[in-house]
Amino acid sequence: MDRQIKKHKFQSDQTPTIHGFYSLPQEIVLDISSRLPITSLVQFKFSCKLFYNFLHDKELVNQHLSRALETDPCIIIHVDYPLRNQLCFLEFSNHGREVVRKIRTPFPNPVPEFKVVGSCNGLLCIYDSLFNDALYVYNPFTRDYKQLPRSIEFEVQKLVFGFGFDPVTKEYKVIKIINYAKIYYNDPGRYIRFRVPFFGKSDVQVLSLDTSNRWRSVGEVVYRFDPSSQGIMLNGKMHWLTRFGKYNGRHDRLIVSFDLADDIFGEVPKVDFNVKPRIVQHHLAVLGDCLVVALALPHYKGGGFEIWVMREYNVKESWMKEFRVEAYTPSPNYVTQHVQPLVKVLCLMKNGELLLEYKGGNLVSYDPKNGIFRTLRFEGMPYLFKTFVHVGCLNWIETPRADL
Repeated sequence: MDRQIKKHKFQSDQTPTIHGFYSLPQEIVLDISSRLPITSLVQFKFSCKLFYNFLHDKELVNQHLSRALETDPCIIIHVDYPLRNQLCFLEFSNHGREVVRKIRTPFPNPVPEFKVVGSCNGLLCIYDSLFNDALYVYNPFTRDYKQLPRSIEFEVQKLVFGFGFDPVTKEYKVIKIINYAKIYYNDPGRYIRFRVPFFGKSDVQVLSLDTSNRWRSVGEVVYRFDPSSQGIMLNGKMHWLTRFGKYNGRHDRLIVSFDLADDIFGEVPKVDFNVKPRIVQHHLAVLGDCLVVALALPHYKGGGFEIWVMREYNVKESWMKEFRVEAYTPSPNYVTQHVQPLVKVLCLMKNGELLLEYKGGNLVSYDPKNGIFRTLRFEGMPYLFKTFVHVGCLNWIETPRADL
């Protein structure tokens, strides 16, 4: 595949006079630069060739990423208007000067409608949902990107994705789970469609960005994945929720993991959350370094939601009900006026507050110690959106040519 990193012209290729910042010892320059917000660093990227090369230095990239992971994340905001999708970002500040800013996508072809597959180590994976044929890996701050090769497609299919990093092999991988239906034709002029319902087995394909840069099939899987379940990365494994169905002789919703090192699916043990899995809204998240399940509670239980935390990964007995969040309707609420809105748990902030997304266009912080909600509104914030936790950094990955 042809190299698709977008090229930029430098304002000046001349090395500046060595003074000020440049005259400091290299380790001090590195330490100072690694502490700067990503929005400050990228302003210098095209000021001169010296700074451009410095911002691509692997030691700076790794050190800046390491420090960024220790601070509050930024939030990627996906504005999902029909045929007019837009990405924005929100970077939290200790000075209370947060502003939502738009991000321009550098792709050569317009992508009017897309879905954010996921975020990992400062990289976004984006799927062209309008034409069903393009996947991109993209750093929204440095604007480096790669268009990934196409995989096998079916005439009728439903897709579930995952995007993550394998700490063992040091590879970034995209997982594509294809739940497809077969179509049979009876003659060239007329045809009859017999659709196999969207349950049963699904084809699983994996692309390793660091090595082959080719899709490969790893077989079929019997789980019925919830298409609304975003893949959650933790401990070198991707996690999804299944749809409600019969598994292992009983009806339930499962937490299924996919090990990025050996391409093996597994089931994460869980306890009885004391809710009806068929009707209660579930979603997965990560708080700290722990896998969590957020459960929307029905009105007869008082509404709101519970957050169960798996204190020790893959240990059933370590599940604990950590938070009970009361029902709350932010204002303004652009979708549901008299119905409790759906909630997505985003992250645990450094001040101990939970950051939540309420469907209807609101970010909310919740103080679990005092039970206090705060609806967050910032300059430039759109009305309707979806959010994704992201790490703003210089990270990038060089992928091999597909034709090698």
